[in-house]
Amino acid sequence: MFLRSFSGVAAVLVASAGLCLSQPARAQSASPFSEEALMSTVEQMSDSLASYIKGSSCADVAKIVKMIPTDGNNPPPDPSSILGSVILTVKNSPNLQSTIATRVGPPLISKMLECNMISVELLMQATTAPRSPR
Repeated sequence: MFLRSFSGVAAVLVASAGLCLSQPARAQSASPFSEEALMSTVEQMSDSLASYIKGSSCADVAKIVKMIPTDGNNPPPDPSSILGSVILTVKNSPNLQSTIATRVGPPLISKMLECNMISVELLMQATTAPRSPR
C-alpha cells in the first residue's frame, strides 16, 4: 500500500522535474500557491523520495520509473485541483524544479546504475548522438 501511494507522489515529482527541465514553461493559469509557500513541502517530499529510492529494491525503482509518462500525450494537470495547482507551480518554477532534481536525481541515478537500468548501449548512443545547439 505504501509503495502504491508513494509511487504516485514519486512519479509526479520525478516527472515534473524531468519534463519541466527539458521543456519551456507554458502559459498556465496562475497557481494559488507561491514558490515560497511550496519550497518546504517540495524539499520534504524530495528528501523522502530520495530516501525511499536509496532503500528500495531494483524492482521497486523499476515500478517508479515505469510510472513516468513518456508519450507526451498526457492531459495537463487540472489547475482547479490542489495537486494540479502544485504541479503547475513546480512546472513554472526553475527553483522548485532544481530542488527536486538536486535532491532526487543523484540517488535515482545511483540506484539505476546499481540496478543495471542504464545499459552500455544507451551510454554509447548518448556519447555518439549529435548535440543540438543551445
